[in-house]
Amino acid sequence: MTWGKWLAGVLVSVPAMVLAQANIENGTLRIGVRADGSLMPEDISPLTGITYLANGADGLTPGCYCEAWGIADAVTSTSGFTGASVGINGITSESFTSTATTATAVANAFGTFRVTHAFAPSTTNNIYEVKVTIENISSAPVEALYGRAMDWDVFPTQFNEYTTIQRGSSTALVFSSDNGFHTTDPLEDDSGILFVNQDVDDSGPTDHGAHFRFNFGTIAPGAKVEFTIGYGVAGNQVDALAALATFGAEAYSLGKPSENPPGTPNTDGTPNTFIFAFKGIGGVQLIGVDATDDAAPALTRPATGTVTAVNVLANDTVDGVAATPGSVTLTAVGTWPAGITVSPDGNVLVGSTAAAGAYTLGYQICSTVQATQCDTANVTLQVDAPVVVVPKAVPVGHPLVLAGLGLLLLGVARRKLV
Repeated sequence: MTWGKWLAGVLVSVPAMVLAQANIENGTLRIGVRADGSLMPEDISPLTGITYLANGADGLTPGCYCEAWGIADAVTSTSGFTGASVGINGITSESFTSTATTATAVANAFGTFRVTHAFAPSTTNNIYEVKVTIENISSAPVEALYGRAMDWDVFPTQFNEYTTIQRGSSTALVFSSDNGFHTTDPLEDDSGILFVNQDVDDSGPTDHGAHFRFNFGTIAPGAKVEFTIGYGVAGNQVDALAALATFGAEAYSLGKPSENPPGTPNTDGTPNTFIFAFKGIGGVQLIGVDATDDAAPALTRPATGTVTAVNVLANDTVDGVAATPGSVTLTAVGTWPAGITVSPDGNVLVGSTAAAGAYTLGYQICSTVQATQCDTANVTLQVDAPVVVVPKAVPVGHPLVLAGLGLLLLGVARRKLV
């Protein structure tokens, strides 16, 4: 066998080397994913954090490569973190796979957690979603803390941008700041740059970012918790907020330039507003319309008029605030059965003509301010027919019958005597 044939055979038999990092994109933005699930892989080109393909601007890479995640077990006070700028501490990569549009990074955290970050396009082209799964691979219960941070460096005023943070209502979110340089070690203090634990719009301008920390509570051995991160960008703040509404954000940060063009102060977020968001963390959707399914208690159909089964607006929200007849328009979806209607104020009314049975009925609410922001949900109810009481017949020979007959005869006799 010639050396050429031997070498060719070796090359064929050896599988192609897979680089454990990837740049993925959806036509609107590009995300750079490292083997551990953090952003900004340094060994492939172009260097990418979150890149807006419309103008080529990246919201993270101009300065330090400051984007990281960390995890800790509060029970044992053990922690780890990883990122391009902070290094790797206690985190090892188990596997990494990718396509042109997706990437999945699986990491082991100090033998206690398996953390999976699955990147994929979301329902809006302006946001990539990352489904995060934290699994307890130890033999004892743990208390899982997870942190994620990034430093905004937004074109055209890199190192001097506005930062917005909205924390939302999730009780799992236990800390936030504008310190995007933090290691994300959940056991490490963070004093912030300009603020901590506040809802702030357009803080700055200065060189800062966002840091979020969560406590997902006790996880039993073999059990998991899941939530979703959103990374994105839009051409201005209005479009970024619309993307957050579609995504269903429960907490978020925005990074915006402080001038556009340079020398002209501007807060509208042009030419690019970058997005860092979370959902599935137990909070209420902060932007847009959120309709939630309802289950009415069983009720008996009235003999006349109507009765209220449930108010479907009671658990719906608009921009994180309880929905009202003034903030939404409500319509039935599909054909509702005769005798069952929904009023503009959200009351599901059951009338005397409604047929008994179990129903699942749809409805839609739309914002009165942004008519295109709508959501649908279902209401389930059980309608029972009223119980009809039929008098029981008294058999002949029953003492009551005999007594009644005696009274009748007595009355006849008295009439004859008169």
